[in-house]
Amino acid sequence: MAHRFLVKDIALQAGLGTATVDRVLNGRGGVRQQTADRVRHAISELEAQAGQLAASGVKLIIDLVVEAPQSFRDALDAALKSELPLMRPATFRVRADTRTHFPEPGLERVLDRAARLGSHGVIFMGPDTARVRSAISRLIERGVPVVTLATDLPDTQRTAYVGLDNALAGRTAAWLIHRWLGAARTPRLLITVRNDRFSGEEAREAAFRQAVAALMPGARLDSIVEGHDTVEFSRRITEAARSAPVDALYSIGGNNRLLLRAIEAAGRPRPHFIAHDLDADNRSLLTEGLIDIVLYHDLAGDIRNACRAILSARSRGAMPAPPDGAALLLALPPMMS
Repeated sequence: MAHRFLVKDIALQAGLGTATVDRVLNGRGGVRQQTADRVRHAISELEAQAGQLAASGVKLIIDLVVEAPQSFRDALDAALKSELPLMRPATFRVRADTRTHFPEPGLERVLDRAARLGSHGVIFMGPDTARVRSAISRLIERGVPVVTLATDLPDTQRTAYVGLDNALAGRTAAWLIHRWLGAARTPRLLITVRNDRFSGEEAREAAFRQAVAALMPGARLDSIVEGHDTVEFSRRITEAARSAPVDALYSIGGNNRLLLRAIEAAGRPRPHFIAHDLDADNRSLLTEGLIDIVLYHDLAGDIRNACRAILSARSRGAMPAPPDGAALLLALPPMMS
């Protein structure tokens, strides 16, 4: 049995005598299977402890590169402030560059700069484009772990993804709307997306459309992408609502007060409304009864798992990697909670 520890240390960890441990390690008989399993488990525990000791006192510089609405970035900042002081055994320092709109050339420069400035890992949330993928590949080639946050970069060599199962979120939204609308034959559904270059938003919309087709085959489903022009976005929402009543709205990308004002400007009643992310704006809208349900995940847990993934990658597996995926959570208005 391969190991790198003294027999006496394994014996102490397993609560067994050194002679018994020696028999197990050298494959000699006269030992019960349960005892052999205790020795193997003790070695696994010692390996984990060795990784923790090796990382103890290590200071890691993490680059946080994010394109997201201000409300999401505020919630992310709060998660960082709550989680980083508690991270052990290493100490994490974050260099953050977060923006509402991140021009692609600038995004590429920031990612390239991270490697030059000695980054120990990058937490990234941004669009899935060829230039971004190339920049991520260059980071990986230089030994810098990359963890994607909330929206993934599938089929890249990124180290890990932390955040929501976006396809599950889309299917859940469709199921909830189906429950609300019941047997309506031709409901009008509206999807709003912030940026269709984000694979996470694309995955939510694709799964939502697929589930709606199965649950409500007669539904009329329209999609509007916000892009960078919120005035034009608002105008298109109002026009869409004027053309026909909207029975349900699935807001994938946010800017939800603007959506509500645009529908009100069309003279239409508020539709059933599902939004994403439990930020300050959506908390307020829930309290006011203007959003029916918010789908979200634990950002603090995402930060914790991202740091653990980077630490695990840098210790080459001596530290345990975080679990895959984050739980899908639902927030309801106060009177329904």
